Amino acid sequence: MINRKCVLASGIAAAVFAMSSVSAANLQTSSVSPVAQPNFPAPNGGSVVLYDQTDNAAGNGVPNQNFESSYDAYDAEGADDFVVPAGGWTIDTVNLVSTIGTPIVTTAKVNIYTDAGGVPSATTSCSAPAAVANVTATNTTITLGAPCSLAAGTYWLAVQTDVNFGTNGQVFWSNRTTQTGNQSVWVNPGDGFASGCTTFTPVITCGVGGGTNPDLLFQLIGVVGGGGGGDIPLGPVQELPTLGQWSMLFGAFGLAMLGMFGLRRRSRL
Repeated sequence: MINRKCVLASGIAAAVFAMSSVSAANLQTSSVSPVAQPNFPAPNGGSVVLYDQTDNAAGNGVPNQNFESSYDAYDAEGADDFVVPAGGWTIDTVNLVSTIGTPIVTTAKVNIYTDAGGVPSATTSCSAPAAVANVTATNTTITLGAPCSLAAGTYWLAVQTDVNFGTNGQVFWSNRTTQTGNQSVWVNPGDGFASGCTTFTPVITCGVGGGTNPDLLFQLIGVVGGGGGGDIPLGPVQELPTLGQWSMLFGAFGLAMLGMFGLRRRSRL
């Protein structure tokens, strides 16, 4: 009887392991799909497209997902750089060109890092750990909980979307055949994809998203200004004298002139 129980337990464990292995084997490092035109919503209110890097789509993408706990080793995040001009920007929405198995409204972690010699630094200028993300078949629209104000400079947009593989499949941030600025980077801290990229590393080195496409596709929405970038600091404000002060000045000047005139007349006498 004991032997039969042991055999049964071993069989169940083997079946669970086999199912996990098969599921893990279904996770991909690239998403080959037809190039589709993203359908981004129109900016709200006075917002405009501040930055648009959605041209030259490669028809591929990098894993960009916070999986359920059983797949934590596969959690991955992409990042790409952009430049804010003088005057600064205030960003309220991030649009990604992306693909997914089953569309979902979920949350996403968005970090905007400063630049550290061509890669993201450890310093975040803005952070939204659970921003609302509408993930459709062709794109992801992320609404930041609070606007992100940036001064002039180079920054990195990093995004990781919260999606369970078991119900919605994989999420891929679509990539680009051409490069603007620095090459995009990718990280898989648990190294479930066996790329060795456990810190932010150029995507081509990681071999993800096809292994040859240097940039990622995204838009930044918001308004110009608010970051203070490129502004020249002004000196202290100099207040003009009031009418009463002018009267006192002129009175003092008049008395001084009368005094000088009197001294000159005495010297002549």
